[in-house]
Amino acid sequence: MKHTLFYINKSLLVLLFISLTNLLHAQETIVTYIKKDGGFTSLKDSAAYTSILHIQPNAIGLYQLNEYYPNGNLKRHAWVKAPDPKRLRFEGLVKDYYDNKALKATYQYNNDKLMDTVKRYYRNGEIKEIIVYLKPTTSPADLSPTDLSTRLLYYADSLGHVQVSNGNGIATIILDETESEKGKYVNGLREGHWTGFLHSGKSQFEEWYKNGTLEKGVTTDSIGQRHEYTQKEVEPEYPGGIQQLRMFIGNNYRYPTEAIKANVSGQILISFVVEKTGKTSSYKIINDLGYGTGQRAIEVLKKAKDFTPGYRRGIPVRVAYNVPIQLNLS
Repeated sequence: MKHTLFYINKSLLVLLFISLTNLLHAQETIVTYIKKDGGFTSLKDSAAYTSILHIQPNAIGLYQLNEYYPNGNLKRHAWVKAPDPKRLRFEGLVKDYYDNKALKATYQYNNDKLMDTVKRYYRNGEIKEIIVYLKPTTSPADLSPTDLSTRLLYYADSLGHVQVSNGNGIATIILDETESEKGKYVNGLREGHWTGFLHSGKSQFEEWYKNGTLEKGVTTDSIGQRHEYTQKEVEPEYPGGIQQLRMFIGNNYRYPTEAIKANVSGQILISFVVEKTGKTSSYKIINDLGYGTGQRAIEVLKKAKDFTPGYRRGIPVRVAYNVPIQLNLS
């Protein structure tokens, strides 16, 4: 009988030890649910993916980050410089994956800036392109080099047919089902006459490059109008620049009374769309501090001046725009 009691007590101790170990392990990570627009949510079911950030650094002081699709497959594996899910500063090798577990891309970061070689892959595993960054940059979004700091070394279609090798060749780059472009690469840079279409073929464009620099371009839209340009993309701009917008917000934002009582501080992130006319619409609170702080920010932004619209290949376009607003009662 005594032996039985001892056995039961020992089992309870083991269970308590396992529970405590699991609790400590759970406390070693920060789990964040990310929405499609980049905002945070407390509901896993409404998240586009889940971020798990380890708060214990490795031997060189970096923190492991893993992101997962809703189906449980790995979306990204990376290392960051601080255990802050709202401000990820990448360092070293970053790997992105498709939701079918296939490798999507590999990047090298130094102090949160892209450097060295980037490789991208198709969903079927075929390598798509190899780009070399000659100097660090913070913009990995473009599918192909757009300035003199990058070189396209390799490009192939999804069937593995090589179009650019050792930086030379003629590439047909399909950005999506609505847009593609075709032209020559010489030593990793665009050269000569390029052509392509936008808006599912409703608009066509021609561009002329020299040593990787766009000299001129013209887009013919669906009604035959010509739009000339010297920059492929022009971002929307607030009159006087972003600093003027910050000053306007600072001069007009008023803390909600409840937020003052709660001594709220931190950063709000507001998203909106700059329309083709420069007017703004579709306001969303991406990150909120509660107590009406996000809604008050939207009210202030709606009183701001119109923007200069954004352009893509000479044609006005709707552009999503994010504005961070720092609140600090002190």
